[in-house]
Amino acid sequence: MKNTKRRLEVFSFYNHTGIAAHLEKMALKGWMIQRITNFFWVYQRIEPKKIRFAVSYYPKASEFDPEPSEYQKDFQEFCAHTGWKLACTAAQMQVFYNEEENPTPIETEPTLELESIHASVKKSFLLPYGMLTLVGLLQGILLVTGLLGNPIAVLANPTQLFTGVCWMSLILICGVEMICYFTWYHRATKAAQQGEFLNTPDTSVFQRIMLLLVLVCGAYWLVGFIVAGNKMQRWIGIFMCIYMPALILLVNAVKSFLKRRKASRGVNRTVTILTSFVLAFAMMGIMTGVTLWGSSHGLFAEDDEETYEHGGMIWIANHDELPLTVEDLLDVDYDGYITERQGTQSMFLGNFKMTQYPRYTEENFAEIPCLQYRIVAVKMPALYNICKNRLIFEKESLTAGAPMRYEPQDAAAWGANEVYRLYDPEYNLFRDTYLLCYDRTLVEIQFDWEPTPEQMQLVGERLGKF
Repeated sequence: MKNTKRRLEVFSFYNHTGIAAHLEKMALKGWMIQRITNFFWVYQRIEPKKIRFAVSYYPKASEFDPEPSEYQKDFQEFCAHTGWKLACTAAQMQVFYNEEENPTPIETEPTLELESIHASVKKSFLLPYGMLTLVGLLQGILLVTGLLGNPIAVLANPTQLFTGVCWMSLILICGVEMICYFTWYHRATKAAQQGEFLNTPDTSVFQRIMLLLVLVCGAYWLVGFIVAGNKMQRWIGIFMCIYMPALILLVNAVKSFLKRRKASRGVNRTVTILTSFVLAFAMMGIMTGVTLWGSSHGLFAEDDEETYEHGGMIWIANHDELPLTVEDLLDVDYDGYITERQGTQSMFLGNFKMTQYPRYTEENFAEIPCLQYRIVAVKMPALYNICKNRLIFEKESLTAGAPMRYEPQDAAAWGANEVYRLYDPEYNLFRDTYLLCYDRTLVEIQFDWEPTPEQMQLVGERLGKF
């Protein structure tokens, strides 16, 4: 039987009445609060009993203090004389417990208590939450800008969608917390003037819902990014899953070490902040360097993948399965093709790029026919026209040189609803690049030759219902 329990609690910093009530319930279950950390609240097993708890705030305290100030020590001794024993502290928060049935309250003046809470909140709550809200809004603006600029890439990318959910959750949590606090503080000020204590609002249920949303989306992202991805994607996913917890653990370890060494508050704060910046950049740099080095040296090649050297680098000779190949369309006398299938997909869209080309080491590289196509699988019908217009815009507006345009073509030969062919006005000719519009699939395909009606029909059969 374990004598220690660690729980992730989601109480607001200022919710002293909610925290006290929760700790009383835990004591009735046989668990006494022992320590409050950045990750978990740590409880120690006790005999189940009814214990009263009280949460007090000391605004001048800091999480970087090596030990309690003289004022805190005097206050804790005063509380001990009245039966209130110190359970633990966390920055400005001090948690006391009392085993008497009806103990004398620690705080007897509502106005003074409210001043202490508000001063502590301004120091440890409002500024960080305000900054997080601002950063979240900026990230939200970037996400919306990305959606407007390239909706296919964003909506088909589980990583960007998961990041968007995280920032949205952060904005909502911070916004709700600050609105609830200021609403409560305004009402509590009026109540304090009448000599009354006003219980703090409890947003823990809302925070749990948002946390559950992030965890569910995170699990979806993890499965798609690590399990369904290639070897490089799996390793990047593992790196990112390790990066943030490791960074937080290392920074907290530095802070705890300096506290044990009795370093002053200023020294501890400065060294901890500098350490967080240095470690963040160093760890990200190491991961990026390892990824680039591994990619150029074939480290991320699958066990059954073939590699070859060209231009002083190691290239992967992928042999991914493609729904349509050059051999399906032409009678070619070449068996050294590299076939690559790349892309991402989410519950909204699938965005895949398929390429088939010869090895770079081939002497007649330019003479061997290649095939390249992009498939956008639209899983939500409302996004169909958005994706089609985006594909048209990319070719017509983002083409270097004279603007090209898509011209409508006969769709029957392709078995499609609509077909467009890229026209180059500079040379007054059609390129062998087509946009094929099927019921729920958009195909952008580029040939090295002009396709025949038989080849068009085969393309529709293979790609039209991807």
